[in-house]
Amino acid sequence: MGIEQFPEIETFQKLPRKVIVKGGSAGFDPKGHPELRGIVINNIGQPIRDIKVSLVLFNEQEIPILNKSTIPDPSAIPQGGISSFAFILDDYDQEIKNYYLYAAWKYDDSNW
Repeated sequence: MGIEQFPEIETFQKLPRKVIVKGGSAGFDPKGHPELRGIVINNIGQPIRDIKVSLVLFNEQEIPILNKSTIPDPSAIPQGGISSFAFILDDYDQEIKNYYLYAAWKYDDSNW
């Protein structure tokens, strides 16, 4: 599912039943460091917590060259909730182009 499909989605029922991680805008921060911003959407049917988003960067030969993790804000979201994240890479000097995003999380069972 590409980011271009999001404007067509009217309700969360049309989204896949999973935690969706989407990178939105890539560019440079005011200090000149590459950055990538995006969102996490919870559509698994249960609240989740302890969310961590990971970014893997690849070079021209599709070899992983960098792996970073961040905690989105908020790090616990209910069903249908959205949180946002930003990666600002101090140790990388090129624009973020070829990458893979994934999320790790736990079920929020505090109310069970």
